[in-house]
Amino acid sequence: MKFELVDRQGYIPDLNYGEANQELSCFIPHNYSFTQANYSNGEGIAVVSNHSWHFFFTQEGIGVQLVDGIVTLREAERFLMDIKQHIWGVNHQVQIFIAGVTPK
Repeated sequence: MKFELVDRQGYIPDLNYGEANQELSCFIPHNYSFTQANYSNGEGIAVVSNHSWHFFFTQEGIGVQLVDGIVTLREAERFLMDIKQHIWGVNHQVQIFIAGVTPK
């Protein structure tokens, strides 16, 4: 399942990538422990609570994709809200979408 976090004004705060092998900490809230599986050019995969998540940039915001594991919609929503607050803060409005391929 793929999600997008989008500020309709196109605003994404400057992200402070973590130390080597922890670069994805800019996406993952501090209260989540994770193991970084890979990282390249500002995106990558991290294992959070036994689930593999891919973090990347989209045309309009930040993408988060569940690569491996099963979560409920409520668990995914909580994780995405925590990511939103980690990146944009509590008061900033960001829309969360379930993303898919646009039909041609």
